[in-house]
Amino acid sequence: MDIINKPIQVFVSHTQKDEDFCNKFDIVCARVGVKAFRSELENIFAPPYKTIKNAMNNSIALFFLVGKQLAENQKMGGIEWEYTQNWIAYEIGLACQLGIDVWAICDDVVLNFPMPYINNYSTISLHREDAFYYMKTVLLEYVQGRTFPFPYVTSDGVSLGWICGFPDCKMEFNYHVRYLKGTTIVCPHCLREFIFPYDDPWRRKEQAKEQQNL
Repeated sequence: MDIINKPIQVFVSHTQKDEDFCNKFDIVCARVGVKAFRSELENIFAPPYKTIKNAMNNSIALFFLVGKQLAENQKMGGIEWEYTQNWIAYEIGLACQLGIDVWAICDDVVLNFPMPYINNYSTISLHREDAFYYMKTVLLEYVQGRTFPFPYVTSDGVSLGWICGFPDCKMEFNYHVRYLKGTTIVCPHCLREFIFPYDDPWRRKEQAKEQQNL
């Protein structure tokens, strides 16, 4: 294949045990012509960190998939979790150094281990039709050469940027989920809960438009 027509690549950080959730992400990528790099589906030569580093260098974003098995492994701890955690830290560290976007997408599970760095966050599963469709639009943005830095502002002027309200955290991320005033989520860095003091920015914009038309 001509390198000019080579599809863009995203790096998938995950555990193989969450195969169904990872496959769902693969389907989204395939729909828009994006290659998802999953280590268990690639030829990894010893030492593996070299292949991972090379794959990250060729990726436009990292998508960390937090599935039910990954969350369960964290609860149980042990050698297997420590191994997974070390690779997660290595992969996110590489992405951060490269300056590419780092996403955390949860399969309707509560994040139960701190993320050293992310700049995009979704707490709903890709098995939901609305989340699946939204992720398609995100990947199409990448195909078209756009990225999602903090704070991300949509084409219609909606800012998705949030900052954790705890003074000793102040994690900055774009939150890609619709919500109502009073909704509680867990900060992906400090794991403390905070409550949104008002409705999501899309809904607030819709409400403002309705007021103008009265």
